[in-house]
Amino acid sequence: MDGVTQTLRHYPEIAILAALAIGLFVGPLKLGKFSLGNVTAVLLAGVLIGQLNITISPSVKSVFFLMFLFAVGYGVGPQFFRGLKSDGLPQVIFACVLCVAVLLSTYVAASLAGYHAGLAAGLLSGAATSSGVLGVATDTINGLGLPSDRAKAWTDAMPIAYAVTYSSGRPARRGSWRSSGPGCSASISSKNARTTSEGWAD
Repeated sequence: MDGVTQTLRHYPEIAILAALAIGLFVGPLKLGKFSLGNVTAVLLAGVLIGQLNITISPSVKSVFFLMFLFAVGYGVGPQFFRGLKSDGLPQVIFACVLCVAVLLSTYVAASLAGYHAGLAAGLLSGAATSSGVLGVATDTINGLGLPSDRAKAWTDAMPIAYAVTYSSGRPARRGSWRSSGPGCSASISSKNARTTSEGWAD
């Protein structure tokens, strides 16, 4: 095990590919009717492998993060604009209400739990399944002028909080979309609703 750990630390690209491979293998597996899905499984695999104290270049993190955002936008963009044409206003209102509710809930929960800004940002990002929050929060924390060790600790905590919150909230999100009223999903089939909800969430 020590040899594997040292190899992953020396070649972090192997750790990245291993997280992807494990996540894509475990994601489709079903336990009854439950499955993690590829995104959640890759996130959890990354969290587990990350416990080996593997250092990834910030440039590599940024590139992969931007690729992830691009892929989500590229895949979901056409469905997003079709949805706005058919039933746009209720969805815009729902999105605004949801953003405010999630932000206030995260602020209250983080204050009560005594979370620092990094954990709070990860909690917000995972609860809203909005990966863009991680990028904004990272830039904000790095611009606060904090000591480098504290800024690193806060930014390192964000993906962990995001992965745990995202994976625990995924079944609830699926249930809420399946039970949503005709105002939100009458114009799309149940298959497209699942695809769109997961894409918008990411």
